[in-house]
Amino acid sequence: MKSEMKKQWDDIPLKGMLPQDLKSRMWKNIRRATIAKTKNVYRWMTAASVILVMTAMGYQFFNRTVNAERIVVTQTFDNDIRLVRLPDGSRVWLNEGSKIEYPENFDGSARNVILIGEAFFEVEKDSLKPFIISSGLIKTTVLGTSFNVKAYEGAVPLVEVRTGKVKVENKNGKVFLVKGDAAVYMPTSETLVKKKALKLEPDYKKELLDVDGLTLEEVVLILHKDYNFSVEYGAPDLKMLKIKGTLATKQGITEMLNTLAFALDLKVTEKENHLYILSR
Repeated sequence: MKSEMKKQWDDIPLKGMLPQDLKSRMWKNIRRATIAKTKNVYRWMTAASVILVMTAMGYQFFNRTVNAERIVVTQTFDNDIRLVRLPDGSRVWLNEGSKIEYPENFDGSARNVILIGEAFFEVEKDSLKPFIISSGLIKTTVLGTSFNVKAYEGAVPLVEVRTGKVKVENKNGKVFLVKGDAAVYMPTSETLVKKKALKLEPDYKKELLDVDGLTLEEVVLILHKDYNFSVEYGAPDLKMLKIKGTLATKQGITEMLNTLAFALDLKVTEKENHLYILSR
């Protein structure tokens, strides 16, 4: 049974995104927890790799070469939202069923990316190198700002701006947007129309919290904004432990704290009145 379980573990596609120490600990925990539940092993391990692990990488990524330039392609699928970090430090929340392509390094005079689907961008400022998104019928140009681009194949393209200034253009014209503005492509006239944005930040972005480089205490303070709970630390130094990756907020506060604890090799003890104790 051990060899069969190990084979199933090795066949899980998501497992390749995990740090080696987390993979080792997950495998040991899974063996203990599922030794008498062989029929549910694959289902349990797949869920564990999705729910209990934080990752800063895209769900699927690979390199290809175009004109001697290495291109990175990141793609998401159904019920899958990922955070992508670009070479210049910009962050992209890629919604489900979407794909983004970008060079391994932004060496040219512009930072060019290609988007199919929907993504929220937080672009690092660089006045000498504009950030350009080609997404089907429209092109979006910025220097440093945050905004959402929705350009699924067969759907009407839409750009909504949260901060900064954005230029959106197509073959028949262009519009300039600032915070709270949106650009909508009109299929009949093949023109862009400027409107008020319905949302400054899409709901799907909130489902994935970027905690990379933050301390455990900093992450807990962020979670306090949306959840009613309190935390006690078994030792003062636990507050300063650094987190890597992203955190799925759909889990609920108990599951998120368990995710953090698992990543840091800690224990979580739940008490009354939404009190959680984190210890080694």
